[in-house]
Amino acid sequence: MTKPVLDDLLLFDEALPFDTTGAFKSECPPDKKVKVENLFKFNRGHGDLPVSIVAAVIAMFFFVAFWTQAGWLDRDIPINAGTYFAYQLGLADIDGRVTRFGRILKQSWVVPMLCLLVLVPAALWNLRASFKVNKWRKRFMLPTSAYFELTKYAAALEFVAYFIGYTLLVPWLGYLVSTMIFGSFLTWRLGYRTRTWTLRGVACSFAIVIVFRTLLQIKTPGSIWLYDQLPSAVRAFMLTYF
Repeated sequence: MTKPVLDDLLLFDEALPFDTTGAFKSECPPDKKVKVENLFKFNRGHGDLPVSIVAAVIAMFFFVAFWTQAGWLDRDIPINAGTYFAYQLGLADIDGRVTRFGRILKQSWVVPMLCLLVLVPAALWNLRASFKVNKWRKRFMLPTSAYFELTKYAAALEFVAYFIGYTLLVPWLGYLVSTMIFGSFLTWRLGYRTRTWTLRGVACSFAIVIVFRTLLQIKTPGSIWLYDQLPSAVRAFMLTYF
């Protein structure tokens, strides 16, 4: 940017934020290549503590509900629990009967219990670590606001609305037309707005229809408004393959 242009923007020369006699040098670091290992790198942001608290509350809610909602009260465990579990796991025989490994997994309370054995300790351990990081950030007067994280969660609701709109549109326009419309629109919405990317979005949407509807025969509504306007033979073909 030349000095005459800057003079048009600022009232006084001494108000210029930098010396215009030399070359401009940005203080922003240059972009770096994205490495695969960085995609799985975990960093705690400003609002990590509120999010961790919510996650811990949800985990404890499931823990409390487990005792009454997962079938734990209706379990059938004999007095000799050790032998019972060994038999259920296929490690011991009872009365000459042999059971296959994993039979106990059929009981409704087992899988929720296994999930809680991972979820609850992980949520509490994460909450403890989050408290320590939050305390450290406050000590050095670093930001701890959750505004950034909350805006990201709120922004994700936009795509939830797109999905709901897509499911509502399928009974009217059918799986083919609805997928082509939303597939192309989402390509544009994500910033890929050139002609090449538009054609790729259309081709990808059509390929999805061919795989899931034509080949795999995924069920769709039996009555579609757009297909009902077509001749009987064409309507039957579209309902079967698209």
